Amino acid sequence: MKSPLSTVRLPNGLEIDQLCPDNTMIAYQEIFVDEIYRRSVAGLPPNGVVFDVGANVGLFTLFLNTLGLPLTVHCVEPIPTAFAALEANMRRHDRLSATLHNAGAANRPGTTEFTFDPKTSTSSSMYPDETAEAHAESNAFIASEIHRRSFGLTRLLPSRWITAWAERVRQDYQRSHRVTCRLVRLSDIVRAAGLERIDLLKVDVEGAEFDCLEGIDEEHWPLIQRIIIEVHGGADDRVRMERLLERHGLTVERTYQQVPEIFVRHYLIEAARHDRLEAAACNTAAADHAEGTAS
Repeated sequence: MKSPLSTVRLPNGLEIDQLCPDNTMIAYQEIFVDEIYRRSVAGLPPNGVVFDVGANVGLFTLFLNTLGLPLTVHCVEPIPTAFAALEANMRRHDRLSATLHNAGAANRPGTTEFTFDPKTSTSSSMYPDETAEAHAESNAFIASEIHRRSFGLTRLLPSRWITAWAERVRQDYQRSHRVTCRLVRLSDIVRAAGLERIDLLKVDVEGAEFDCLEGIDEEHWPLIQRIIIEVHGGADDRVRMERLLERHGLTVERTYQQVPEIFVRHYLIEAARHDRLEAAACNTAAADHAEGTAS
């Protein structure tokens, strides 16, 4: 059987294995061009520990490579085909200490079915959103891409034509099937690896974000220094997530929508444990002062 993976050279010269070219370039734009994770990775210490939950083919971890820091990374990806690309890309490029987990982050171990979209693999989910609102958002995004790729010429066409065109594209791209995937609790990974801190927890799991965080035991929440998480359920879930993070001692620094005119129910939330960060900064300053006095 022919492999569903193909190889592509990204605009920055990086050659990677991928599942779907359009999906790859959207993720590349977000991670390497728009740098949506730049604020979150800015304070990572040498020998820091990062979790890439919802790793897909590994672009975020490859972005971490560009920082020039020795990091330990745990990549968590449930979809077998995406995981095969992730493995290939880590073999080819990863300069970090990366451990790959072929599983979905959940509130229990075991297995469950995921919806796998071969043409939009980053949309694969344990909780696929088949609501009219989700379809409308997808169609609006596709229509914007149609206009962009035609350099705006399609704006001369009747809007109903573009709407029908976008709907056909959406139905083709979101033609999915079910795959059985393993589940893992994040605390089980932390415990098995003997981790004493998590400098950054990045979560992008397409609607399963609360399940993912329920897989963190109370004893392990204080280990998490910083988190960036995508929330898919709209304003109510945004508030619920902010309160959950604050309950566990994290301060919400920023909440925003990447494409508010289209994906109105999607939010990125960045939070940090400021008590630990401030204590570390004070300790560093004290050590520097003592060293200067001694010299």
